[in-house]
Amino acid sequence: MKCSYVVSVFVSLTHLSCPPSLSPPDLCSAAMTSEECPVPLGAVSPGGAGLCEDYGPVQSEDVIEEAGGAGDDLAPVVFFCLKQTTCPRSWCIRMVSSPYPLLLIMVILLNCVTLGMYQPCENIDCTSDRCHILQAFDAFIYIFFALEMVVKMVALGIFGRRCYLGDTWNRLDFFIVMSGMVEYTLDLQNINLSAIRTVRVLRPLKAINRVPSMRILVNLLLDTLPMLGNVLLLCFFVFFIFGIIGVQLWAGLLRNRCYLEENFTLSSGLTLPAPYYQPEEDDERPFICSLAQDNGIMSCADVPARREGGRTCCLDREDPLVNGSANTVGLCINWNQYYTRCHTGHSNPHKGAINFDNIVYAWIVIFQVITLEGWVEIMYYVMDAHSFYNFIYFIFLIIIGSFFMINLCLVVIATQFSETKQREHQLMQEQRAQCLSSSTLASMHEPGDCYEELFQLVCHVLRKARRRSVALYNHLRGKPPPPAPIRGRGRGGRGEGEGGGIGNVADSKLEPIHSSQPLGNSIALPVPQNPEDCPQCAAAPSEGAGAVGASAIGEEEEGALEETDKEENHLEEKVEVGEGVKRKKRSCFGRCKDKWDEMRKKLWGIVESKYFNRGIMIAILINTISMGIEHHNQPEELTNVLEISNIVFTSMFTLEMILKLTAFGFFAYLRNPYNIFDGIIVIISVCEIIGQSDGGLSVLRTFRLLRVIKLVRFMPALRRQLVVLMKTMDNVATFCMLLMLFIFIFSILGMHIFGCKFSLKTETGDTVPDRKNFDSLLWAIVTVFQILTQEDWNMVLYNGMASTSPCAALYFVALMTFGNYVLFNLLVAILVEGFQAEVMSPSYSICTHNPTLLSPSLSPSLFSCSLSSPSPRFRRICQSIIAYKLFDYVVLAFIFSNCITVALERPKIMQGSLERVFLTISNYVFTAIFVAEMTLKVVSMGLYIGDQAYLRSSWNVLDGFLVFVSLIDIVVSMAGGAKILGVLRVLRLLRTLRPLRVISRAPGLKLVVETLITSLKPIGNIVLICCAFFIIFGILGVQLFKGKFFYCFGPDVKNITNKSDCLQANYKWVHHKYNFDNLGQALMSLFVLASKDGWVNIMYHGLDAVGVDQQPVTNNNPWMLLYFISFLLIVSFFVLNMFVGVVVENFHKCRQNQEVEEAKRREEKRRRRMEKKRRDAQKIPYYASYSSIRLWIHTLCTTYYLDLFITFIICINVITMSLEHYSQPHSLDLALKYCNYFFTSTFVLETLLKLTAFGFRRFFKDRWNQLDLAIVLLSVMGITLEEIDYSASLPINPTIIRIMRVLRIARVLKLLKMATGMRALLDTVVQALPQVGNLGLLFMLLFFIYAALGVELFGELVCNEDYPCEGMSRHATFENFGMAFLTLFQVSTGDNWNGIMKDTLRECPPDYGADYSCNPSLQFISPMYFVSFVLTAQFVLINVVVAVLMKHLDDSNKEAKEEAEMDAEIELELATGALCCMGPEGVCAVGKKGGGAGGPGGVGGVGGGGAERGGGAPVSSSRGNLHHHVATTHPGPSHHANNQDLYSPAQVGWVGGLHKMSHLTSSRFYLVYSLRRYALW
Repeated sequence: MKCSYVVSVFVSLTHLSCPPSLSPPDLCSAAMTSEECPVPLGAVSPGGAGLCEDYGPVQSEDVIEEAGGAGDDLAPVVFFCLKQTTCPRSWCIRMVSSPYPLLLIMVILLNCVTLGMYQPCENIDCTSDRCHILQAFDAFIYIFFALEMVVKMVALGIFGRRCYLGDTWNRLDFFIVMSGMVEYTLDLQNINLSAIRTVRVLRPLKAINRVPSMRILVNLLLDTLPMLGNVLLLCFFVFFIFGIIGVQLWAGLLRNRCYLEENFTLSSGLTLPAPYYQPEEDDERPFICSLAQDNGIMSCADVPARREGGRTCCLDREDPLVNGSANTVGLCINWNQYYTRCHTGHSNPHKGAINFDNIVYAWIVIFQVITLEGWVEIMYYVMDAHSFYNFIYFIFLIIIGSFFMINLCLVVIATQFSETKQREHQLMQEQRAQCLSSSTLASMHEPGDCYEELFQLVCHVLRKARRRSVALYNHLRGKPPPPAPIRGRGRGGRGEGEGGGIGNVADSKLEPIHSSQPLGNSIALPVPQNPEDCPQCAAAPSEGAGAVGASAIGEEEEGALEETDKEENHLEEKVEVGEGVKRKKRSCFGRCKDKWDEMRKKLWGIVESKYFNRGIMIAILINTISMGIEHHNQPEELTNVLEISNIVFTSMFTLEMILKLTAFGFFAYLRNPYNIFDGIIVIISVCEIIGQSDGGLSVLRTFRLLRVIKLVRFMPALRRQLVVLMKTMDNVATFCMLLMLFIFIFSILGMHIFGCKFSLKTETGDTVPDRKNFDSLLWAIVTVFQILTQEDWNMVLYNGMASTSPCAALYFVALMTFGNYVLFNLLVAILVEGFQAEVMSPSYSICTHNPTLLSPSLSPSLFSCSLSSPSPRFRRICQSIIAYKLFDYVVLAFIFSNCITVALERPKIMQGSLERVFLTISNYVFTAIFVAEMTLKVVSMGLYIGDQAYLRSSWNVLDGFLVFVSLIDIVVSMAGGAKILGVLRVLRLLRTLRPLRVISRAPGLKLVVETLITSLKPIGNIVLICCAFFIIFGILGVQLFKGKFFYCFGPDVKNITNKSDCLQANYKWVHHKYNFDNLGQALMSLFVLASKDGWVNIMYHGLDAVGVDQQPVTNNNPWMLLYFISFLLIVSFFVLNMFVGVVVENFHKCRQNQEVEEAKRREEKRRRRMEKKRRDAQKIPYYASYSSIRLWIHTLCTTYYLDLFITFIICINVITMSLEHYSQPHSLDLALKYCNYFFTSTFVLETLLKLTAFGFRRFFKDRWNQLDLAIVLLSVMGITLEEIDYSASLPINPTIIRIMRVLRIARVLKLLKMATGMRALLDTVVQALPQVGNLGLLFMLLFFIYAALGVELFGELVCNEDYPCEGMSRHATFENFGMAFLTLFQVSTGDNWNGIMKDTLRECPPDYGADYSCNPSLQFISPMYFVSFVLTAQFVLINVVVAVLMKHLDDSNKEAKEEAEMDAEIELELATGALCCMGPEGVCAVGKKGGGAGGPGGVGGVGGGGAERGGGAPVSSSRGNLHHHVATTHPGPSHHANNQDLYSPAQVGWVGGLHKMSHLTSSRFYLVYSLRRYALW
């Protein structure tokens, strides 16, 4: 755990009054500054959400403590009689302000322990002593919390802003105590209400308020709630729309099963296996058929033949062999052939959890699809039952719901977190400025690295202890105290250095402090140079501190140069000091000391040299390789060599440590945290060698793997990423505490709800607990963690709903929402903010786009490669052809045509068939066309020489390479045939890269690709850091699990214990596909773990592993959980999420080049909009000539209340649409039908009123009105068709009626008109669509290439009963391009992609025949194919979507601010009368009619009233809610009621023309306007 938490707890426990707005990295410095600068009560700054102006989120006792324990700020009287000086209250105030947070934390921890000791399988009746003891502890804890609440209430009062319930955390405490009171009251009355009892699991939340850094992080989260609420509303929108569509289309369809014919009879003695066809006994994954009226994929004719004992049944029920002798000859009846009638049954898949029978179950399904776990299976069910094209619904749902909505959650949290962090930092700077003191340095500089701060603190304490001990020693001996040291000589010159111990550091004028290990102090912030201001500084010499600071910012070479300079200056200083001191005759000790110092100087030069560091780096590399070649079944000689090499390398690293200790000195060595790391590894390695007697695996042996991390710091390219990692560690440590608290609370809650209720039937019929259960705290935590990784969480959901009730889904939805989409996105936000903080610092731009574009003005380059130069005329013709705009379009058309032919390629096309001939000829044609294009370009541009030459552009190099490959492909296919089939196959694979030529012809796509290419370097750095962790965990996995992932495969393995037993029983001894037998296999298994798909099964295999050649035993070693969960936390959640930070940071850097142009465009756009607003404000309103009735209708249509009424109607309509469900009663049908009539009539009336008010032209100008009209027309058409169908006057296809009912859902879109927050988010998404469209094109290109490659590589893989598949199926195959495309979409979402890869890794059996196609090379090609695709699709391209959304959200926030500023400016101009009217008299508003703005009879006053109202827009403004506050600042219409005689008709018209503002008060304007017209008439 990072020390910020330790220091923050230290601060809270010792009552250092740290300002509440400090972020976790500042807590270290807060520990040093707060004693000198207590924050006064009124100065607590509102830094986070929920902060009030008085206290903020600070605890009440903190407030009292800051006030000195008493207080003018406390309520003078509480409970009507208790003053601050009254005895009970004064005691309570003292108790609250006394230092007792430690006691609170101890009680909270005790509460966590007692909650965790709950055992749901044993504590049902609570008859054991253990249970009674836990109950007693629980009662004690409750009493303690209740007393704490009472004491605080007496001290602070109950109600009021400054009282107990005025604080959010106190309200949480109050809720917990009161719910406990209800629980104990019901217990006394023997009423067991478990729902109330589960509230006690919230008690650990009290810990948040007691840990300052965690409280700050929670407040940062609360800051994001307003915008997150809009995102959740948008998600709710998506859920409603897709849910109602699902219910309308597929209600009841997933119940379809294949039954027997109705008149089916059985002869005596025979029994059917099941009433309908079941592929499995438990009917978990049923066979769903399509009804006659639907067009699903599966019908009852597709039911496979029955198999028993591994053989296919082939007998009929009338067969003469069916007389009892069938079993003796191995024959059986194929009952499956009689299941021929598709009928709607009673049960749904997965224990009834998956269906679209009503809106609630549809929401559960949609939520599961959005989480991308198990969605493919649901899609297959629906495709089987209804239509193949239903995949469109799921793909749209995933793109909108998962890729946009969920990433929008991340974008909102990251954006808000960054803004709040900057605000917190600014507030901290202000507080530090207020606390500035000349007596302490810590308040004058930025908070340093936590290790540095603690190191200085320890050295300061040790130095003070030494001074006091020396003074005591002198006092005891009667010596006078030594004179005070002369200030200004520096720490090295103080008179403390003649002794030993600390004095060696103080006397280290000859101890140069190393700045290297080149990155040694890359995370240490500069240490102040002036020792006078730093009583806390360490005793190391000042030049050492300078070296530490220099190494934090310099490169490796710069650090070395600075050290050399400092060494020379140091020697000069030594000479100068020596000149002022009388030289004494050197003793023998002095001469030895000189020799020693001289030797240390030479050692310093050695250990700081680049050759020494390179030697150490090479040693670490070789050591890493030696650890990595360990594998299963390795020879004994290799084991001995590795042990000897370990001793050699340990000796080398020990020697390195001794040399550095000698050169730098003890404390100077310890100042560098990397040296601490190296020293710990060396000490552990030495202890391991000494303590290792039998040569087996020791616990200490695993620590030598940490040497790999030493490699990282020798790579300068990784420096920045490491710095960001280290800077975010404080926040990450706090996040980990928050995550542990969250997991603990949900684990306890899960134990209370699902404890001892998850069971599983084995193949032998026994009932055993499911491995994913809540039966104990350990497995509850593992299950909750598994759900947070989204792996197989749907299976836990199915079990929970089946074992309790469907309401159990709320638990899992809450866990996924708060854990995955809020907490883990907070972690990503922390990392993104860390990278963005680096971007904000002065940095260089890494994005330089200099694409070589084709230009008609080509330089006269030489036609190189020893070819004769073509005639100038011919070359000019070629140049003119290339410069012609149509040329690129023609080439693009040919590329697309070629893509179609590439997509048609399949391995199973017969040679000589018409399709094969067509594809071969088209390949020749396209190759000839592309050769001709390349020739034209080379002739016109030159091949190489010249700036515009063909090969000067990387895109042209790509084109030329692909043309060259195509030519070789044709030559080889003509010449070689079957002899060189391997070369031909490789060339055919390369042919699939031809679509890459599209990139250079699409400018938007080209820009995205170039941006990604510039990101390769930082992404590569992250990949290197990932590789370091992968290698560490891979080597550790090999040492832990090599040879242990084998198991016995057979029908009955209960009594099998090892390999020999298995082989004796004639079973197979096989290993799991993902294992740790060598480093390569381990890295592949770890990649599957890191992708979080299929990691649970690998973890189970590791837990069950017993030993080499031993049969696994369930949960044999639960300690192995630490390996898998720590890998997921470190790599999957932390390091891999740095991909997001890197891509976002690089995207922002690339945008910096365009910031100037964008700012100019934005300013120009703002100026144009401002002018338009001014012109609109001056125009006479279109409704000035309306009649009174039409004006009244116009007033009605533009009033805010009409929108509210329509919104209410739509909400009721949505609820009625949601009430539809499968097999609903006829009465509900009728009620919904009449409701639909009413709603349709309302919308028709609204549309007619608006048409009357605005006229056709203005009505259709507004997009919302167009939507309204479309909804009305669809509704009327749907009602008409339903009535026609009901009366049976015309035959109407039921599908058309169903579609019309589905289209009714468009009414929900009208709600967006009122939801401004949601609409702002949608605007962000719409603005981002062009760039996201380019990303979509890149996705399509990536999918196209990989799909074509997949068809070539895996098109012949077989999946059947004899060769079962785990991921591939009849729905997920690579047989043709379309299915390969869909399969790759599944892989990109991460749903069971490891199962698909596992199927492609099948080893070729020795006796495989013609029906089983097998390619041994797939063992190596397949991992490369899938890993590269998953890396590109899941980790890079998706993160670019996040970067684009973040950028556009930022832009939309800026535009909203500009819009508000413009409207305020217009209103100000209108209020001051600065705008001229455009009436017939041309009267100007400036100074006319006397009194100015708002004066008696002043036109400006009328302008103010007009500005308030303006209802001139045909519909209410989309920005109405943003500017309602402005309307309240202007005088109302009654202000001018007595001045009607001052206005001419033109001026009255002008009064109506000052509009375009809030519609909230528009009706008052129309009232005044009508009255004035009437008075003038």
